[in-house]
Amino acid sequence: MNSLPLTSVFAATFTIIYLFLSFRIGYLRGSPVMKLIFKMEKKIPETKLQRNVRAHGNFSEYVPIFLILLMLLEITALASYDFMLTIALIFLYGRLAHGICFAFYDHNPFLRMSGMITTYLALLIFAIKLVLSVVN
Repeated sequence: MNSLPLTSVFAATFTIIYLFLSFRIGYLRGSPVMKLIFKMEKKIPETKLQRNVRAHGNFSEYVPIFLILLMLLEITALASYDFMLTIALIFLYGRLAHGICFAFYDHNPFLRMSGMITTYLALLIFAIKLVLSVVN
């Protein structure tokens, strides 16, 4: 039996999203491997590539710390399963919204702002939960 079901499921989910963002950058850069798989656009604007690189980088910056916090809460049983699942789903929305905003839109304030607010909120809630559990 898996003692870290939430961490495992969300780590796998985030890995799939990360791979998608990675493949998208390869596609936009004109990777020979991607040319074998997908029909390539003739010319990709530099700003589109930069936005996708940023989406990938931003994702890779926030997800590891979230997974560490989730794992610590799950190992220590400091939070209920439902609480951790709710916060993890909020974080997942944040990462998807932000990634979609940067990867597929030139400008989408709603996705960008809601993505970052929910990302920050989830991280903050988990961090506070861990700190308060140590203090108490």
